[in-house]
Amino acid sequence: MNHKRNPVKMIHSEMEQLRTIRGDKNALKQYWEKRYTDTYRELFSDRSELGRYGVIAEYILRIVRRGSILDVGCGPGILAELIQSSSLSYTGIDIAGEAISMARKNHPQIKENFICTPLDAFHSNTRFEAIVANEILYYIDPDIFFRDCKRLLAPNGHLVVSLYDFDEGRKLIPVATGYLTDPFRVEVFNQDKSLRWQIIAGKFNINP
Repeated sequence: MNHKRNPVKMIHSEMEQLRTIRGDKNALKQYWEKRYTDTYRELFSDRSELGRYGVIAEYILRIVRRGSILDVGCGPGILAELIQSSSLSYTGIDIAGEAISMARKNHPQIKENFICTPLDAFHSNTRFEAIVANEILYYIDPDIFFRDCKRLLAPNGHLVVSLYDFDEGRKLIPVATGYLTDPFRVEVFNQDKSLRWQIIAGKFNINP
């Protein structure tokens, strides 16, 4: 018998729960610590996620090409795995300590590059050539997020945003696009086409 959870039902349930705690960092942290259980380990190992991560990685490797990358909401470090052989320097942050533990276990050679912190509490002397926001904008205040992008990105730095293409995600697509110069946009499906993502990327415009 197949005990895998339906990813569509999982995501819809997740969105409903997170609407009630959006912007509450303590509640969000508690929520994600609980969610990074065996269920999420199974989901992240599913091949259906590879298309989305593949597009993000290709944009970073072909367009950004060099410099420092900040992966916000890095989870277990999937993006780090896809770009690890390049000349890029990778930093991943996540609000969930369990996610960071998984990432450090998956990537012991760069374990110090994974940091448990929300974005607005993250400080670095590095200015990043790209920031990746992979499935996080629904859970935080977008205005604060874009303010932090302005603070952390290098001049002409890139922003890459991935959003599920329904409800909350659709509302945020034009918001994210408005911060980008000459934005690139592509739709990506999972393996059985039950899920669709919108990926938007481009140079960050500090005065949208």
